[in-house]
Amino acid sequence: MGLFDIPYMGNIVAMIIMLGVLIVIHELGHFAAAKWFGVTVKTFSVGFGKKLFGITRGDTEYRLSLIPLGGYVALLGEEGEEGDPDDPGNFNNKSRWQRFVILIMGATLNLVLAYALFSVVNMFQRAEPLWRSSAPVVGYVDPSSPAFVADMKSGDQIVSFNGERLKTWDEFQLKVVTNPDQEVQLVVERDGRLVTLEPRLIAKGRDDAGFLGALPLEQVRIAQVNPGSPADEAGLQVGDLVTMLEGKSIVRGLDQFIPMIQKSEKPALEFTVNRNGTELTLAIAPEGSTGSRSIGVRVEVPYRYVKLGAGAAFIQGADDMKRFTALTFDVLGKLLTGRLSLKSISGPVDIARISGEAARAGFISYLYIMALISLQLGIFNLLPIPMLDGGLITILGFEAIRRKDLSTQLKERITTVGFVLLVTLMVVVIISDILKNLG
Repeated sequence: MGLFDIPYMGNIVAMIIMLGVLIVIHELGHFAAAKWFGVTVKTFSVGFGKKLFGITRGDTEYRLSLIPLGGYVALLGEEGEEGDPDDPGNFNNKSRWQRFVILIMGATLNLVLAYALFSVVNMFQRAEPLWRSSAPVVGYVDPSSPAFVADMKSGDQIVSFNGERLKTWDEFQLKVVTNPDQEVQLVVERDGRLVTLEPRLIAKGRDDAGFLGALPLEQVRIAQVNPGSPADEAGLQVGDLVTMLEGKSIVRGLDQFIPMIQKSEKPALEFTVNRNGTELTLAIAPEGSTGSRSIGVRVEVPYRYVKLGAGAAFIQGADDMKRFTALTFDVLGKLLTGRLSLKSISGPVDIARISGEAARAGFISYLYIMALISLQLGIFNLLPIPMLDGGLITILGFEAIRRKDLSTQLKERITTVGFVLLVTLMVVVIISDILKNLG
C-alpha cells in the first residue's frame, strides 16, 4: 500500500506536495524578476513559520521553514521605509514598469505552468468515457427532477443552454452545475424538430451545485467473461455492448445494470447485445440467491483512449486554458452576485480530498488537477485585492496615472484593510468547507 492509499493522510500529503510546488513556483517568479532588476532579496523561503535550516549566499538567505505549504520571498523595501531609501537594491527605487514585472511574474509562472501541464497531459494516453465528449443526448430523466417537470424526454438532444450552443456533455454539465436555483432556457432537438424547455435548476449536493436530472446514455460493455460462468455458457463475449435487459433499455450504465441482475428473481434473463453492429438476444440464468445474483462477467462503461501529438497537445492546452479561465471568471461573477453559494469554493478540506483522489487515480490525473489549481492560483493572485499581487499592481497603476507614489502610511492602511478582508474570507471558506464535508 502506497502513502497516497492511506485515507486522510494520503490526502494531506498529496495536497502539501501540490500546493508546495505551485506556491514555490509562484515565488520563484518574483525571485527571478527581482534578481534580474537588481533588487535585494533578503529571504527565499520554502515553507512558512519557524526556520528549520538556512544558508546565506550574497544578500539572500535561502531557508527551509516548518510549515511546508508553499513559501515566500522577502524583498528589501517591500515593508515600509526599511533599509536605505537610496539603496539601488531597494524595491521602491525601481521604476514602475520594473516593479510591475516583479509583481506579475509570480502569477505569470503559475499560468505558464498550467499551460505546460495541460499540454503534457494531452500527450499521454488516457481513458475517457465516451459519453463525456459525445453530443448531449439525454439517456435518462430522473422522475423526481426539474428535467422531468419540464417534460424533458429520453432521446432529446440538447442544442443550446440560455442561447449558447453546446457540443458535448462536458460543456452541458459545466453550465448546469454553475447555475443553481436559476430558471434556464434549453433548446432540444426532438424527433427532428426544436423544442424549448424552461426548467428551474435546483441546488444539490455538498457544493450546492446546479442539478437538472437529465443524464447521458451510459451503456455497458462486457470486459471479461469468466470461463464456465452462466454468461460464458450462454455465448456472451468480450466486447458485447448490452443495450437492453428484460426489455428495458440500459441507459444508466453500471448503476442500472448490476442491481437488475443482483435483485432478479426470474430463472433466466433476456439480454439484448450489440456485437460488431449485429443485434443478438441471449437468455442467461444468473447464479446465486436473490440480492447477490451474478452472471460471471466484468463490465465497464464504454470509453475511448485519448492521446495527442505534441502540436495538437499544445493547441488543446491553449483551448483548456481559455475554457477554464472563462469558467473561473464566470464562477467569480456568480459568487459576487450571490448566484452561487460559498459552498462552491474549495477550501483546504476539499483541496486535500481532490488532491488525494487524483493521486490515487494516477500521475496524469494528479498533473491535471495541478494544472487546474495552478491556473486558478494565477488568476486569484491577479485580482485587485490588497495584499495580493493584483492589489499591489492596481496601486502601482493608480500611482502611474497620478505620476506620484502614494504615501507609505496610506499603503499600509490599504494593506491592513486588505489583510483583514482576506483573512475573513479565508475563515468563512474554511468553516464552510469543514461543515459541508461533515454533512
